[in-house]
Amino acid sequence: MTVTSQLIHDKIREITSPGQFFELEDREVAGRRVRVYKHAPATLIDVLQASRAHGAADFIVYEGRRLSFDRFFAEADALAATLQREHGIGKGDRVAIAMRNCPEWSVAFTAAALVGAIVVPVNSWGKMEELRFALTDCGARCLVCDAPRYGLLAEVHDLLDVDVLVAGAGAEFRPGPRVHTFEGALARGESGAYTVPPAGPDDPSVILYTSGSTGFPKGVLHRHIAITQSLMNMYFLGFLLAQLEGQREFRGGATRETPILTVPLFHATGLLSGLILPLQTAQKVVMMYKWDSSKALELIEREKVTGFTSVPAILKDLLSHPDFDRYDTSSLIRVSAAGAATPAGLPELMSEKLGDPSRSTGYGMTETMAVTSTMSGVVYDLSPKSAGVVSPIIDIRFVDGAGRELPPGQQGEIQLRSVVCTPGYWEKPEANAQLFTQDGWMRTGDVGLIDGDGFLHITGRTKELVIRGGENIYPGEIEDVAYRHPAVQEAVVFGVDDPRMGEELALVCYLRPGTVLDAATLRAHLGERLAAYKVPRYIALSTMPLPRNASEKLHKLNVKAAFLEGHYRVE
Repeated sequence: MTVTSQLIHDKIREITSPGQFFELEDREVAGRRVRVYKHAPATLIDVLQASRAHGAADFIVYEGRRLSFDRFFAEADALAATLQREHGIGKGDRVAIAMRNCPEWSVAFTAAALVGAIVVPVNSWGKMEELRFALTDCGARCLVCDAPRYGLLAEVHDLLDVDVLVAGAGAEFRPGPRVHTFEGALARGESGAYTVPPAGPDDPSVILYTSGSTGFPKGVLHRHIAITQSLMNMYFLGFLLAQLEGQREFRGGATRETPILTVPLFHATGLLSGLILPLQTAQKVVMMYKWDSSKALELIEREKVTGFTSVPAILKDLLSHPDFDRYDTSSLIRVSAAGAATPAGLPELMSEKLGDPSRSTGYGMTETMAVTSTMSGVVYDLSPKSAGVVSPIIDIRFVDGAGRELPPGQQGEIQLRSVVCTPGYWEKPEANAQLFTQDGWMRTGDVGLIDGDGFLHITGRTKELVIRGGENIYPGEIEDVAYRHPAVQEAVVFGVDDPRMGEELALVCYLRPGTVLDAATLRAHLGERLAAYKVPRYIALSTMPLPRNASEKLHKLNVKAAFLEGHYRVE
């Protein structure tokens, strides 16, 4: 079967039609009519409770530890009992989690959800002020954290009205009136019972904090229905691909789906693909204390890892490891890289090192529970430079600077309307007024278009727009061209004030280790592919990797600030 864009869209209509498992219907959610998957679970609680059926199968592998589904739920139930009985956590209370990816993170999330709390995953890479801000902003009644995060908050804990459970505290830890060990909480709750409060699809479920590239982050509220519809959308995408290319068989000794988790659980993608989806579908999740390409290769070989989802930089780090060929990575059948531009040579490197895995990418936001567009396998192969096909549960439009809707194919700001869109930022009425239009569309701040084949392309950010001498320039276009040079590993473009032109363009690059490139050569590369006015006036080559935010995306504001402070040498 020859896969074409028309076939893809025909197949989507077929499998979402009445009577199909992925049938769509209009439903009223919080006073608005939205399109939903008719047969999706109603709430996150339904997903969690159904996952108990997986029994003795391994669920989490972490630093020499193995937790079966039975053991995982035994710990989650014990913690839930303690949260409810000793800490008084009930429906709607906020329980925050601040720790690295580890089994305790997943146990804490599940336990808090089961007692009806709104779970608040907090950026574990943040400093004291960021952690303190999040706890205060969401009004957390309880914090479950690891020892390093508690170390950041210990001096200011008395100023915070929050109970704390510390995992892995160590022998020197001294509990206090409102500070206890996670392990003790499990022990005290082992034989205790608790009540699961009734939950509805419209009830709030999680608050996910944005990456905070512009000051302190904002808490993005999501309802139960957004999580379950996002989950159903992942199943839909897998089924669509199977319909187009057939079912991919396990290989390399793998007998079950086994993803390796390289993105943080406090991120929407990590939460869905590293906890909620594996729970429902009986996957084995391989966790790492921190990213280490050598350790990852060992785990892929030993645990027969089948899926790898990350940002392009981490994927490239894995595939470029000097000892890559010493390890058996033949079990990998699915590889996804998103969240940043794809460096030159990465697709070819994937083919060289992994044969023919199912590649995927997509576009989503914290505000949409990671849903907007995606593509995998043969769909990806049709348009690898796009962001994929828009989800059936997403309405999308493109508007100009005055908010007027643009005809199909024209580039404009992307606005969305969907069941997975946040109802708003937590207690931020002014920010919410900026987020939504008067007719209920959510402004993304991203610029893009849908091409003639129905694929979404992301071309820039409205806030990153540079106006040079009256010409509108989107930095993403220039970054994309910079990445086509094989020596460029990371690239950030931004505007700097200029008395004559208003703004001039600046480009900061970090080169692939072992490569050589000067500014003149890079400028010539850009000049051959871009209009002259789009070639940056300033080019700086960094000797160190560029800073990233909690989502592993390049932190453009920090790069720009460092540039303006003279930390990068301009050539």
